[in-house]
Amino acid sequence: MAILQQGSLGVFTGKIGALVISKWKSKYVGKSKPKKSSKEATVLQLTQQAKFKIAGRFMRMFRSEVNFSFQKPPKNMTAMNYAMCYNLHHAIDGVYPDFTLNYSNIKLSKPADYSTEIDNGFNVAVTVEGNKMKVTWEEDELIDNDATAPTDRAYCFIYHPEKNISTVAPLYPQRSELALKVNLPGSFEGKIQVWLFFVSDDLKFVSETEHLGEFTINL
Repeated sequence: MAILQQGSLGVFTGKIGALVISKWKSKYVGKSKPKKSSKEATVLQLTQQAKFKIAGRFMRMFRSEVNFSFQKPPKNMTAMNYAMCYNLHHAIDGVYPDFTLNYSNIKLSKPADYSTEIDNGFNVAVTVEGNKMKVTWEEDELIDNDATAPTDRAYCFIYHPEKNISTVAPLYPQRSELALKVNLPGSFEGKIQVWLFFVSDDLKFVSETEHLGEFTINL
């Protein structure tokens, strides 16, 4: 892999013959175009490819949030790659070729360590009426993590597995508001999965992800 410096012609991404140019972190890199193998893939290779496809298809929908919610990725790994790696190993069930996502194990946030962790919601509850969803939590007087604050923002993620579509609840209410409301469009009719985590206003502190469960949207 080569790191490219910007010249008089600027920097672009794409292919030049056998060279593929892309942006990785804040640098532009050049790699040789991989050659197609004439060997038949092994079951282990097919297993890894299938898992990667499932995890990638799901995680790409939350890329912008994962960039700050998965903290302190290992050296030479982006936050998105770190999130992919975690969910590949913990949130996929089944045996090749029948893999499924384990929704209760999915992580959309991961603190760097205890010093950057804040509490999730306390006594979280979800109510659904038609296409309206309300998530509530209570004020916890006995916080587990010192950095937990009333100004922390709630991030609620909603996923429709059958249609492979997702949305994030708008406005990101503060912890002190004790609730968030979402009016879901008609495309979310049916079974949905819901997750919640909290982030500090400066994005330096984050809670673990909580899977709130499966709910049904009726229109």
